[in-house]
Amino acid sequence: MSQAPPVLVEREGDLARLVERAARADALAVDVEANGLFAYRPRLCTVQLAFREGDGVAVAVVDALRVPVAPLAPLLGAAGPPKVLHDLTFDARMLAEAGAPLAAARDTSVAARMLGRAATGLAALAAAELGVKLDKQLQQHDWGRRPLAGAELRYLADDVLHLLPLDARLAEHGRALGIEDEIAEECAYKLATALRPPRDPRPAYARIKGAQALDPEGRAILRRLVLAREAAAEEADQPAFKIVAGEVLLELAQRRPTRADDVRAVRGAAAGRAGGFVAAWLRAIEEGRSDGDVPEDERALFAQARPSRREIAVRRAMETRIAAWRRAEAKARQVDEQVVLPGHCAQDLVEIALAGGRAGGGTVADAIARIPGLGARRLARYGAALAALVTAALASEPPAAAV
Repeated sequence: MSQAPPVLVEREGDLARLVERAARADALAVDVEANGLFAYRPRLCTVQLAFREGDGVAVAVVDALRVPVAPLAPLLGAAGPPKVLHDLTFDARMLAEAGAPLAAARDTSVAARMLGRAATGLAALAAAELGVKLDKQLQQHDWGRRPLAGAELRYLADDVLHLLPLDARLAEHGRALGIEDEIAEECAYKLATALRPPRDPRPAYARIKGAQALDPEGRAILRRLVLAREAAAEEADQPAFKIVAGEVLLELAQRRPTRADDVRAVRGAAAGRAGGFVAAWLRAIEEGRSDGDVPEDERALFAQARPSRREIAVRRAMETRIAAWRRAEAKARQVDEQVVLPGHCAQDLVEIALAGGRAGGGTVADAIARIPGLGARRLARYGAALAALVTAALASEPPAAAV
C-alpha cells in the first residue's frame, strides 16, 4: 500500500472533511499527544489518525490547539469504525476530556500482553512483528510548541501508520490460539477503567509514599507543603513534580526545619526550581504546625485497620490457590496466564473470598459473575472452578476461637 504524506489539520472545515473520509474506513488507528511534561494542566495537543483509503493509507495530524476536536466524537464513538490504539488509557482520558470519547477500541499493548510478549512497547512490537524501526527521539517532546515542523509531523505519523498492520498481525496470532474473545474483553475492560474516576480519590499529599507513617502534625505539614507546591506549579505553569519531588516534601515534613539553611540541608528542597520557594516551604511548615493535624474529614485516610488473622489466612489461601490453578490451566491450554484470568480479576476473586463469598449479595456464583472484565466466555468456562477456589479458601480459614 502507498502512503500519502501526513496532512496537518488546523481548520474546522478541514476537520469536518477528514471525519467524512475516515468514517468510511474499515478501521482507524488513533494516537494523541499532550504537554503533560511541560505544563501545570496538561492539554491535548494533537490527535493522529491513520486509515486505509483506496489503495493507500491516509494519515492526518489534527492540531488540537488550533481546532476543537469534539467533531471527532461520532468517528471515535461506538458508531464509527473500530479504533486501534496502543496503550489506550491516557489517550482515552484526554479524548474524553476534549469531548470526543472513545468506544469500540482495540489495544495492541493488551493483545501483546495476552499473547505473552515480553516487550509490549510500540517500538519493540513494531520491530518484532513488522520489522519496522520506529524513531522515538521525540518521545518526550513538548507538543505544545508551534509550529509543528517536518520532523514532528513524521514522528506523529509513524505512531499511527503501523498500528493497523500491527493489530492485524497480533489478531492473527490471537486467532491461532483461540483467544480473540479474551483479548476483546480485556480491551473493553481497559477502556472502561480509563473512563472511570481514579481508583484512589485521596488528595495528593495523602498519596505520597510514607505519608501514612507521619504523626498528626507531620501530615498537616505535608498537606501544607503540597498545597504550596501546587500554587508554585500553577504560577510557573509547570508540572508539580518539576518544582520539587514528593519525597523531598515528605522529608521536610519529617524534619520540620525552621530556618532557610535547614531547608537547604534537605537534598532537592532548594535545588533547581525549588530554590526559589524556600520561604514558601518554611511558611507551609509553620502553617502545618499551627494546624496540628489535617482537616477532620481527611483524618480517616490515615486510620489503618489491621487485617484479622482470618483475613490474612483467607487472602493467602486464595492467592496461593489462584496462582497454582491459573498456572496449570495456562500450561494445559498453552496460553499466557493473563488469558486464563487477568490479574485484576484475580484480585476481585480474593475480595469475594474475604467477604465470605457474598460480595455484593447473593451466592458465590453471583459474585463471580459480576467481576468486571471476566467476560461471558471465562465465566462459562471457569465459573465453577473459580467458585470452588473460593469455597476451598473459606474452608481453610482458622476457627472462630483462634481469630
